Amino acid sequence: MDPRHVDGLSCELLLMKYLVNKGYYVFSPLGSQSPIDVVAVDKNGQAFFFDSKKDARRVNPGRKNKDRIHRPRTDLQKQMGVRMAYVDLEDGNVHIVPSLQD
Repeated sequence: MDPRHVDGLSCELLLMKYLVNKGYYVFSPLGSQSPIDVVAVDKNGQAFFFDSKKDARRVNPGRKNKDRIHRPRTDLQKQMGVRMAYVDLEDGNVHIVPSLQD
């Protein structure tokens, strides 16, 4: 199996674990080419859609610290309100954009 696919699946599973621990009901779409990787529903029935990505960082010119590489959403993802979920495979941290508090 391609290591990128292994990383992608690992990111999705860690995101699901994160959301379950936050009290969401979590679902995974059946299609592998879906604009959505994970669906979460809160206790009030509000649905949230996520595209999970492996968290990556780089040092930008003129800076000393590494910054997160933000991936753009597709036009369809924007229309659907999909949030980007950056998952750090080393420590399991999840960073959601826009955050769930917005």
